Amino acid sequence: MTRTVLDKEVRRSQLIDASIKVFATKGYRSASITDIIEAAGVARGTFYLYFDSKLDAFHAVMDRFLDLYKEVVDRELARSYANPLMIRSRIRESLMEWLEFFSRNKDLAKVVFREANAIDPEYEQKWQAMLEVCFKHWTDSIMRFQKVGFVRKELDPRFLNLCFSGIMINVVLQEVIPKERVDLKKIVDQWIEFIEFGIKAKGWLA
Repeated sequence: MTRTVLDKEVRRSQLIDASIKVFATKGYRSASITDIIEAAGVARGTFYLYFDSKLDAFHAVMDRFLDLYKEVVDRELARSYANPLMIRSRIRESLMEWLEFFSRNKDLAKVVFREANAIDPEYEQKWQAMLEVCFKHWTDSIMRFQKVGFVRKELDPRFLNLCFSGIMINVVLQEVIPKERVDLKKIVDQWIEFIEFGIKAKGWLA
């Protein structure tokens, strides 16, 4: 029984992997169930053992993303920015982890950013809910940075969050997804430079 359950989980995971590849390559609307079963190397009947339709497979892809994304969110929420002397290293650590996540999941990120919102409103609501949790965490962190004098006090924390979120999305779409090899460290270094000379308060010596 245990072996049977495991085999089913593995087969379902393989079908989700194939769906991600097909949706990323062809787009949801142009993709077909035939494309998915050919990519997975299974019979059509096998597909219907796990999914009722192409949309059902798409929902499974979105669930995969949300599960992986939540793991990174949980680590971000546990990351402490309380020590002023550790602010730079913590920001660098956070940026690198997010970029590595999207780099490991390029096809999935491509589907999410280019397809999901137009196809699955329920997914968008779930993702927005998690984004709001992250937003609150980052806003609280920015306010803490302002309190200790690291970030200029006249800047609006929520606006800074919107700026950084926009940068992240465009870096993923323009650099991480289309390029086979990406120097993530260089991107993070540039981002830190932007923070240092764009929003950091004058006179900060830490």
